[in-house]
Amino acid sequence: KQWYQRRVRAGKHGSAKCNFTAIDLFTGDKKEAISPGHANVDVPIVTRLEYTVMDIDDSGFFSLMPNEGQGEMREDIRCPDDAEGEKAKTLFNDGKDVMVTILTAIGEDRLVDVKENTKGN
Repeated sequence: KQWYQRRVRAGKHGSAKCNFTAIDLFTGDKKEAISPGHANVDVPIVTRLEYTVMDIDDSGFFSLMPNEGQGEMREDIRCPDDAEGEKAKTLFNDGKDVMVTILTAIGEDRLVDVKENTKGN
């Protein structure tokens, strides 16, 4: 997530520079990058999809069914050991219909939200 961007004008012996400061979506770390003003900068493609939790197996992996037209069944995402993971396990073990939001970028996945599905499916 881009947090700050600044462009510095060219000096006597060089080209303009762009300074980018961002926060990592997965770790929360602050990252900085400096690039020449004429260069291209790669931007990651970030997707946010909602899934219905069908099962949480003994090894801690979700079985996730996508909402209509949003992708394929996923069984490769582990339930994290943080507050969101505990909330998902608690709601699922209580027999609730659980929806999770998964954030995907640069080949990494992260559980970012857990909620009870209140729609009558």
